Amino acid sequence: MFLHFIENRDHKEAFLELAHRVAKCDGFVNRNEWNYIRSWKLELGMEDWEPKPGGEERSLSELIGGVKEEQVRNIFFAEILLLIFADGNYSDKERQIAAEMQRLFGYSDDTFEAFRSWVARMGELRIEGMKLILDPSSV
Repeated sequence: MFLHFIENRDHKEAFLELAHRVAKCDGFVNRNEWNYIRSWKLELGMEDWEPKPGGEERSLSELIGGVKEEQVRNIFFAEILLLIFADGNYSDKERQIAAEMQRLFGYSDDTFEAFRSWVARMGELRIEGMKLILDPSSV
């Protein structure tokens, strides 16, 4: 949704690596999560990007610590929260990643809640849109 504003290739790769990590952190990649990642690869112009097989994962601090621009941080946070809530399950691992991102980016609890609330409303609008598409008289 907002990733087209990211121009730095290192940031694009870091975002995709983070998204892949979040999607698989609860043991499997849900179809909704996979759809987000696929669309993000297209939006970032990195259709051929794949996670590096094997090897050690960078810590979250190493992965996003180089993101200094406030708007890019906001984009990372908003988009990753969309992914976290895409499957309707907020697992302990996802909760830990969100809390670590909040800490690393220096967001207050109020800021975190504003992002989380926006994500929830986006989900509700998506459902409403599907209802309209499937049967406009049901709304």
